Order: sequence, then structure tokens, then C-alpha cells
Amino acid sequence: MLVYESRILQVTLFGTLQSNLSFLDFSLLLPDVMTIADEVDAQLTQSMDSYMNAMRTSAAA
Repeated sequence: MLVYESRILQVTLFGTLQSNLSFLDFSLLLPDVMTIADEVDAQLTQSMDSYMNAMRTSAAA
């Protein structure tokens, strides 16, 4: 579910950018998109790591 929600966020982000191309400053766009994508990936990784640790702890009990 987390991966699915991450994908929805990305699709929504890119759809919003596509809809507002005429208002964007392209000199700032790529670094900002890279920052957002990196943060989303980092948060997803952290969430998945926490979930896997909880599952291992639960299975060991």
C-alpha cells in the first residue's frame, strides 16, 4: 500500500507540473523535482525498513 501511495503522489506531482507548464521556471524545476523525488524515496525506504523490522520482531516472538 505504501508503494502504491508513493506512486500516486508521483503521478499527481507530474500531472500538476504538466498542467502548469506555462507558469514554471525551468531553471528551478529540475532541482526541485529531484529534491522531492529523493525525499519521497527516502521516506518510503524508511517506512518499509520499519515495517520489515516490525515483522521480523513479531515473527521472532
